[in-house]
Amino acid sequence: MKDCFLNATLSVLGLGLAFLAPPCRAGLPQPMCIIYGQALDGYGLPYRAGADVILFHGTSEIARQTINGSLAPGVNFALYVHLDDGRGAKPYSPRAVRTGDSVSIVVRDKDGVKTIMESQLVPPVGLPGDLLLLNVTAGQDTDGDGLSDLWEWEIIAWSNGALHNLWEVNGDDDFDGDHMSNRQEYQAGTFAFLDYDALLIEELIPAANGRLRLTFLSVPGITYSVRCATGLSESAWQPCAFSLSDAGAFQTVPVEGPGNWMSLYVPLQEPMCFYHLIAE
Repeated sequence: MKDCFLNATLSVLGLGLAFLAPPCRAGLPQPMCIIYGQALDGYGLPYRAGADVILFHGTSEIARQTINGSLAPGVNFALYVHLDDGRGAKPYSPRAVRTGDSVSIVVRDKDGVKTIMESQLVPPVGLPGDLLLLNVTAGQDTDGDGLSDLWEWEIIAWSNGALHNLWEVNGDDDFDGDHMSNRQEYQAGTFAFLDYDALLIEELIPAANGRLRLTFLSVPGITYSVRCATGLSESAWQPCAFSLSDAGAFQTVPVEGPGNWMSLYVPLQEPMCFYHLIAE
């Protein structure tokens, strides 16, 4: 079947001739491509509600997700992209795009529409059925260090004049001296200017069924997992299976924090084992 029907109709109107333009066929629908991930606010915290993640092709909105809690651990949006097969003269729908098309993402929250720090990382539209993971931050990163400007200005404001601009905030530094780097605190959702706010295992005690209970204060929307090692070298750390109760099934997939005290249970291992709580 050709893209355009070529059998134009010829008619005689008085002394002139008129050609009826051949109708052109649109493309056909394909399985959708999905862009999903975690949308963070300007302070690096996951949105829980009150925000929309919007996908544009040029100036046309083609997909939108209103955030209302989590869709899965570490995921609060999914954009379903309608795909056209590209064989027609135009897409089958104004919302449809084609594989390889460039798209952009913005976040609309109570303060208005915001561009994302990761604008340069938004991939072209994928193939039918593709799942594309992309975490986005509604903010700016002027110095390009992966930390949002708003978050860095908070540290500057608490520095008592020791820091003056964004370029002086180093992700590898430990501003508050709590043994977590600034970047680790940003990822964990803790305040890098308060030495009593850090990701810590507050309680490590034996539990039933040969397990240890690790208790800590969680941040809503942040995901957690555990690594373990028999030594402290960097290469010794490996993913550690954990459960959500002393009799629950073990898993290694990160779990999302509810925003209050939380416990993970790990196997009690011999000989001595070290445990490392990871926020992502």
